[in-house]
Amino acid sequence: MTRVNNHRNQGEIKQKRAKANSGESTNHNSNQQTITSQQAIELAIQHHTSGRLSEAKTLYQQALKTDSMHPVALHFLGVIAHQTGDNETAIELISKAIVISPNLVDAHNNLGVTLKALERFDEAVISFDRAIAIKPDYAEAHYNLGLALQGMGRLDAAVASYKQALTIIPGYAEAHYNLGIAFQDMGSLNAAITSYRQAITFNSTHAMAYNNLGTVLQDTGKLEEAVTNYATAIKIKPNFAEAWNGLKNTVKALSNSDQKSISYRDLLNQTARATTDFAMLEYFLDRFRPHESDKNLKKAVAALPSATEESIPINARSHQHAKPPQLPEKVFALLHFGRSGTGLLHSLIDNHPEVSTLPGIYLRGYFNAGVWNKISAGGWQGLPKRFTEEFTVLFDARSPKPTPGLFKESSIYLGKSEGMANVGKNHDKALSLNHEDFCTEALRLLKRLDNINPEIFLRIVHMAYERVLKTRKNKNIIFYHIHNPDDFAILNFLRYIPDARLIMMVREPIRCFESWIRINFENNDYKNIVQQMVTMLYAFDQIAFRTQDSVGIRLEDLKDRPELTLQALCNWLGIQESPTLYQMTAQGEKWWGDPSSPDYNINEAMSPFGKSSTKRTLGTIFSEKDQFILQTLFYPFSVRFGYRKADRPGFEKDLKKIPLLLDKMFDFEQVISARLKIKPAKFIKSGAYIFLRACLMDRWHVLDEYKDYPHMLSTLNITAE
Repeated sequence: MTRVNNHRNQGEIKQKRAKANSGESTNHNSNQQTITSQQAIELAIQHHTSGRLSEAKTLYQQALKTDSMHPVALHFLGVIAHQTGDNETAIELISKAIVISPNLVDAHNNLGVTLKALERFDEAVISFDRAIAIKPDYAEAHYNLGLALQGMGRLDAAVASYKQALTIIPGYAEAHYNLGIAFQDMGSLNAAITSYRQAITFNSTHAMAYNNLGTVLQDTGKLEEAVTNYATAIKIKPNFAEAWNGLKNTVKALSNSDQKSISYRDLLNQTARATTDFAMLEYFLDRFRPHESDKNLKKAVAALPSATEESIPINARSHQHAKPPQLPEKVFALLHFGRSGTGLLHSLIDNHPEVSTLPGIYLRGYFNAGVWNKISAGGWQGLPKRFTEEFTVLFDARSPKPTPGLFKESSIYLGKSEGMANVGKNHDKALSLNHEDFCTEALRLLKRLDNINPEIFLRIVHMAYERVLKTRKNKNIIFYHIHNPDDFAILNFLRYIPDARLIMMVREPIRCFESWIRINFENNDYKNIVQQMVTMLYAFDQIAFRTQDSVGIRLEDLKDRPELTLQALCNWLGIQESPTLYQMTAQGEKWWGDPSSPDYNINEAMSPFGKSSTKRTLGTIFSEKDQFILQTLFYPFSVRFGYRKADRPGFEKDLKKIPLLLDKMFDFEQVISARLKIKPAKFIKSGAYIFLRACLMDRWHVLDEYKDYPHMLSTLNITAE
């Protein structure tokens, strides 16, 4: 369930003025004035409360030089350790303070907060219970106990703790807010609405409460109210990504709703309308008719951060007489179409002597909003190191650290989920790259340039990567698995590399649909199924395919006639055929396949050209009626890519039936509704249901008008010799 919940993760650290129990021993501050340890702690707490952590830490340490067992100093040094991310040290220091002073109630609370941050929920609960035993009316401890219980999935107990905190402090906005999240998780949406509104009553600038209220209203089909709350959240916090995402989906749903029309533009203030997010919202709404979206496309590109501002001068005078490096010149980008075999194609391109490609989909979010600012903060000399920190998984496939990607997309342990932590002949190697060697190579290349920007640095990354691997040094082609970029990322990528050529792997659409949504269908995750369906239905005629040299490759062709297909691809890429094209590898090592595939076997490597994925039985999720609707909407695509024979009269006859069929639930929706015990009358009022119908009807309107989708992706020309 979509939400924003900072306090669930952070809890509350108590910082109170504390009396030191240390006697009158003395020490010296920076001005050589003699003060007692108690005075040092009092001054430290003042600095601590005002956020001056470094000064506070120095004073706490000064007090400990006089009294190494001072519980208050130990406690607050632990708090600072937590606040600066060193939770293990925090636990050690706060625990020591508790041993010395068992009734130091705030220390028990803050120990619990630190344990909760490490997801050690059982231990955190014990600490909060101890704080409450010492001080039963300790509202913050009851609140934090609720957060820990919620983290454990004990929602009923969490609700009881939040209510106890609210009994003590009725106006506790954060308790109302997190109580709303608990109710939302339990499916008690009306109770969640009440709690979020209470949070707003006591904190009228609580952007997250407005956003989450918008989400629940959207889920219950109250779309106009949802738009109003999303807009309010954005006015409070103009760069609030979650609220922008909710707003765009709700506005789109309203376009096919009988609810009162509402102007989201009028609800947003001038500051919000001046943001890149607003331009992306307008572009998002416009691209449901991609053949008519040129105007907002230009506006969206113009709203991107200035390329001039993102260019960083390189002040390395040693390069004045050095020849600039011969960076890779051509860039080909691979896009996905549901589960259509992009990982397979990538593994075949890997290790080609003319092509540089990084493993996995690690850099899919490289052109995301804010990524360049983050890795370039502080100047060009720190770029390589900050890049390795942002994309740690490239240097160690076992890393749990997520990488930038789609909004709300989980990428924890991405290397493992991509099968990059178990490669090699014996299935026992984890891909890695020496990050220090990479930084050395990247800096050596950077020093020979006059300036650097996201596009040039992408080329630097590939060249440094190849040099560390000691492969051919001057590969001229980059194969970039951009995979599933959001609107900002794809526009930013093409703005910087306007001559980039695009490849999309495709597959018979119904089989592809069922394969892609399988896990979400099993989990009854209707919201994500809707997003997946819309993504596929709008993938093959996206705007980029009429601005770039683009080609679609059928998975079926790659499986059934690999030699002809790969030869045709080599001709299109402008490279020579190589034996490496017939081997599944990653960073040159044997790749065993995608672990999420039904065909994956930990004891047996997948065959690159096995046909099980293209021969699976249809109808595992979609009934005949469901398939009829989708096949009709996919008709022009299916004919172009040879998945069905052209039958224009039959297609036009089928097309007339679609609006009436879309007025009813899909059969797969009825299955999910029954599993979740949601009555159909309630299910069809949800924002996700209405959003899907709006997007499906947009597809139908274009087909009704043109009997085709203008500017569809072209097919790879495969001819037998």
